[in-house]
Amino acid sequence: MKNLCIFRLRDATVALALIVSPLLASAPAMAQDGPGNKPEIMAPMHEAKPKVASTSFTVRLGDKSITISPAEFATLPHETVAVTNGHTKAAETYTGVTIATLLDKLGLPFTKTNEHTLLKTILVAEGTDGYKVILSTYETLATIRGKKAIVADTLDGTHLDKDGAFKLVIPGDSRPQRWVQNLKSLTFKTVE
Repeated sequence: MKNLCIFRLRDATVALALIVSPLLASAPAMAQDGPGNKPEIMAPMHEAKPKVASTSFTVRLGDKSITISPAEFATLPHETVAVTNGHTKAAETYTGVTIATLLDKLGLPFTKTNEHTLLKTILVAEGTDGYKVILSTYETLATIRGKKAIVADTLDGTHLDKDGAFKLVIPGDSRPQRWVQNLKSLTFKTVE
């Protein structure tokens, strides 16, 4: 019995060594990351395609989808949010439509009845350059952070131009990495 336990322990040690050794082999490359050194194993997080100005965007939820043009967007109720741009540190005022309003158009209004569904729904926002971000839908509805995410069409009273017709703006983010310029689509997916 004692020999059998030693044999199993040795096999487990060999198996662990086979699993860990490739990780240790890459450790020197990762250890080189520091001041003046570039990590050799890092890949760019986002390789942008050429910017194409958005002229409409599509909102999807399950098998339902709507494409919204600037003219249709103008008919929806607008709200204004004040933010500090994390890159420029400038105060900016965006006006646009809340995520809750867009969900309502697809038949999933922000109500107590739908709260559990919204808690397990994610939002994938994509720009025309392929840039994508994923958010919890619930956090965009101002219930957690007290600030509503909007799809903006104006900045400081002027229609967006260099950022396309539409831009996803997340107030309260200290840096705007989750903001999406040239917004092409918002896709809502419920996680089961």
